[in-house]
Amino acid sequence: MSRLNHPMTRLAACLPAGSAKTVLAVALVALPPAALALGMANPAPAIVACLLGLAWLIGRILGVAQVERFAEKLAGEQRPARRPLALTLPRIAARLAEMEHRWLARHPVTGLPTREYLFAAIAAEPAASRSERLLGAIRLADYDRLAAFDQPLADAALGQFARRIAAAAGATHAIAQIDRDCLAIWFGGVQELDAARAAFRAIVYVAAQDITDGDHILSPTIEAGSASPADGGTTPAQLLNQALTALSRPDSASGGQIVLADAPSPAAARDRFVLEQALAQAIGRDQLTMMFQPVVDVARGRLVGAEALLRWTHPELGAVSPARFIPIVEEIGLSERYGLWVLNAACREARAWQDEGLHGLKVAVNLSARQLLDPMLRPKIERTLARHGLAPDALELELTETAAMVDAARTLELFVELHAMGISLALDDFGTGYSSLSYLKNLRFDKLKIDREFVTQLQDRRDSRAICKALIELARGLDLTVLAEGVEDAREVETLRMLGCNLFQGYYFARPMPGADFRALAANREWLASFASPVHRQIETLEGRLSA
Repeated sequence: MSRLNHPMTRLAACLPAGSAKTVLAVALVALPPAALALGMANPAPAIVACLLGLAWLIGRILGVAQVERFAEKLAGEQRPARRPLALTLPRIAARLAEMEHRWLARHPVTGLPTREYLFAAIAAEPAASRSERLLGAIRLADYDRLAAFDQPLADAALGQFARRIAAAAGATHAIAQIDRDCLAIWFGGVQELDAARAAFRAIVYVAAQDITDGDHILSPTIEAGSASPADGGTTPAQLLNQALTALSRPDSASGGQIVLADAPSPAAARDRFVLEQALAQAIGRDQLTMMFQPVVDVARGRLVGAEALLRWTHPELGAVSPARFIPIVEEIGLSERYGLWVLNAACREARAWQDEGLHGLKVAVNLSARQLLDPMLRPKIERTLARHGLAPDALELELTETAAMVDAARTLELFVELHAMGISLALDDFGTGYSSLSYLKNLRFDKLKIDREFVTQLQDRRDSRAICKALIELARGLDLTVLAEGVEDAREVETLRMLGCNLFQGYYFARPMPGADFRALAANREWLASFASPVHRQIETLEGRLSA
């Protein structure tokens, strides 16, 4: 029988183009030893090549009938029965096509197997011991940035990164390339979860060391995360997703120990995703509102403005705490959208104050670090003020020291521009961060806000009184207005007033309220007079008598 008419040749004709068909074609024209030599670099095709080469020999010796039986076994028949080879060949072709991607599943740069190999290693772990196992993921965060301008250097760094991790992990753990810049390690041989975590931290430490390629030295930025079936991952895919969700840049604790973030539970990951989606749609669905907390000058018994505070009410979750949703807004890149919405809402309310005859009030709006980096921030503020017919001196922008430190040069340039417009600037939460005096010296703030941490019960705490006194004297020396926020009782107000602070914001005076309620409160002269200092009340009484 000629090779063109041989059943194995017809089998090759049924296969799709690709490596499986190539291996089969070689098996038809070569003896099994030659097929073995062909597959040395890739074990799976070598095995198939040997089997098919053997089938060819069987066909030469025993004839077509035995080839048909072999083909039926290759197609997956448990108990092969005699049937025409033409019916069996398509099933063989389908099975080989399904397996082909696994034969080729090695990363072209690192040579590591991909996630199919990882999933098989996890699935092979006995269920009884799987809860004590760990899956770690390590990402070379610099890869995409490097590849943008030097692809060969990026590939060289990734290859060295992978070899380093493989050497540190040893041969007992399964390592796979799960993404273009991310590797995963299955600690299947470690008997205790704590030991596996310690081993993973050691690997992360090794992975973070400098990478050298010729004259290039790269200090890699890495992200690492881990997950265990004990955390709720019931399948290999779920476990990998949990490890990827936990990816974060490791911190160094005391003693140089690597600290890694814990993988969120499936329920926590789901809740976080739902929250992110809801926040992305909250503006379009009109779920945001603004509240205004009064700022009172007790020396003059006068309301001088209010801080604009964002609130979010979800139709199912109800009122969501700002401490919960604002950090997420910043993390998922919604700061500019939300910031512009808040600025518009605050300026609209300030315009309403003036329309109702409430002049001389400032509305304070918080700026995030991401907003400070926006090159269009100043034009956006100018357009917003013009849209509402509001003078710049009616707006005050608040930012924390941490936000100001993100890009000091940019912040300084922005401050000069905003002051030139007539907008005042307040430093919020001073004393809770780095508290660098150089920022107070170089950045032109107009107001310093003392954080509630130092205000609470300061009349009973010597350390808090000393800090508040120092901050008030510092502000006076730098010609800054000082405001104490978070005051909740009369003793706190009186102690701070005796130390030289006259501007207050807190529950003692009023809680945050809707705009309409704030306007009604601002028009209530009796409410304002009740907070005036005794000296101010005496002066008002004397002025009233003289005018009579």
